[in-house]
Amino acid sequence: MTSSVNPDQTRVGATATSEHFPLYGLLALSAAIFISMATEFLPGGLIPLIAAEFGRAPAEVGNLITVFALTVILTAAPLAILTRRIPRKMMVLVSFALIGVGNIATVLAPTFEILMAARVLGALAHGAFWSVVAAYPAYLVGHTQLGKATAITAAGGSVAGVLGIPVGNALGQAFGWRASFGMLAVLVAVVCAVIAWKLPSIATPGAPSAKNPSAPVTRDATLPAVLLICVLIILVVAAQTSFGTFNVVWLLDVVHMPAASVPVMLFIGGAASAVGVAVTGALYSRFPIRLFLGALISLIALLTVMPAAAGSQPAVWILSAMIGAVFGGVPVMLQTRMMWSASPRVRTTAAALQTTAFNVGIGGGAFLGGTFIGQTSLEALPYWAAAVMVLALATAVSWEVHSKRQLKKKGNGS
Repeated sequence: MTSSVNPDQTRVGATATSEHFPLYGLLALSAAIFISMATEFLPGGLIPLIAAEFGRAPAEVGNLITVFALTVILTAAPLAILTRRIPRKMMVLVSFALIGVGNIATVLAPTFEILMAARVLGALAHGAFWSVVAAYPAYLVGHTQLGKATAITAAGGSVAGVLGIPVGNALGQAFGWRASFGMLAVLVAVVCAVIAWKLPSIATPGAPSAKNPSAPVTRDATLPAVLLICVLIILVVAAQTSFGTFNVVWLLDVVHMPAASVPVMLFIGGAASAVGVAVTGALYSRFPIRLFLGALISLIALLTVMPAAAGSQPAVWILSAMIGAVFGGVPVMLQTRMMWSASPRVRTTAAALQTTAFNVGIGGGAFLGGTFIGQTSLEALPYWAAAVMVLALATAVSWEVHSKRQLKKKGNGS
């Protein structure tokens, strides 16, 4: 999380920033990210419908999400390495089109086993897609605009949480669960056309150069920072997911909130998250370290207060919205820092590792949250999430102290 900037990072974005901010290209990527995230999580809102059609238990149908995430974890980094010399815009188009193919296969699946295979295909495409799009803004803009550019693309994920899954669920209720995935397949075709039209092409970062034709990634000096940010991603996302996965259960069983109020609260939390993304995009380039550490401290405080506020529904509404707003910007910070820290040569690998880390945090957080509930109580779950967030804060602070010491040593030795 060091605040130093690699000179190469500014140089790479110089061409793009000398012209104009590529707003339409970034919005096209944001739309594609919206569809990819909706594809990953949509089965969660359609479990009863899918279970009824195939005669499966809801828990078994839930594996459609688990298998998707596991496939991404296992394949994102290898696919990024294997495809690193393919032109980046072509990789975006091909991998995103394959997400659409996976959705079509889901629509047509005659058996649950084929449905699962379709999810694996979609997950393979999802991992390859994210290994490209996570790094793409860093090649389009310079250092000072990267936070804004990343916030625009990340907004697609926020919108997926606010609108994608609820709308997909409503469509499934009205026309059947297959219609929801069919809608996503149609959107893929439309957005693919927009990407082909509006997204600027960039150089292929994985191609060998005359200066350094075959240097392995493991010798890159920025790799320790990349791995450290992956650790932070896992810790922060696991902390949030530990509570977020069981948030609805906590609201119903601990807060005793009426079931009809839960969707409204989730929508408000998602909308607050979108606000957090926008604020982060505007401020992060100016205050990267303070904003990130401040967000972690705020989340620790809010999660710690949450159990005490469980007896007051208005207080829970306010705290939930605040958590959504604060956490909404954290992934943007982590993604931006990743692209700042990684040298241009390893950005594709860094993006794949970042994707893997997010999925490990999502799956690991849900598992650890469930384990904590089984061993203790649902009421205390926010305390567990706060404790994991404390570990993330300690890791970030330790890295900042270490980085400043290293910079000081270099300064004294020069």
